[in-house]
Amino acid sequence: MTIEIINTGSELLLGRILNTHQQWLCSRLTQAGYTVARQVLVSDRGEDIQQAVREGLSRADLVITTGGLGPTCDDITRERIAELLGRTLVFDSAVSDAIQAFFQSRGRPVPPRTRVEAMVPQGAIVVPNGQGTAPGLLIEASPNPFRPEGTRSWLVMLPGPPRELRPMFDQEVLPWMTRKFPHETEFVCRTLKTAGIGE
Repeated sequence: MTIEIINTGSELLLGRILNTHQQWLCSRLTQAGYTVARQVLVSDRGEDIQQAVREGLSRADLVITTGGLGPTCDDITRERIAELLGRTLVFDSAVSDAIQAFFQSRGRPVPPRTRVEAMVPQGAIVVPNGQGTAPGLLIEASPNPFRPEGTRSWLVMLPGPPRELRPMFDQEVLPWMTRKFPHETEFVCRTLKTAGIGE
């Protein structure tokens, strides 16, 4: 099974914020017995996101993206990936209800802009966000227009904030992965520490 990770965020490329997603996700996947073949970081520009996802889907069985699912003007990952896959965005009332409940439980008004977070690519599986408002998304590309013979790939889209991404991955995505992609062989990683020997 081939896995690729695509992190999005211009602030990461500017060096203002440390990209902890790549290390954390690779660590969690390795602990679960999966290996990551490639990871890339791209800006928030739509064409950069689409190019990275297109390339990832041309090689990998599973592509994981992080960031760009929120309500701000530069959160365009959802829209650009839907466009790339030829999917329309449809309003999901269950997601909208969850967003309203999130703000009401905190005694805050619901910002109008959060409606975009309830727009879901047609056919996507919604992953609930227990720590925020932007849901994760699972999209099956089958047939996959970017792989030979249309071989199926899956796309996992996660929100950017670590406090949302990490519990969502551990509680929702990883259990889904173990069901969808059971291990054919056991994966073992050993660390050998040495002293007094140069590289």
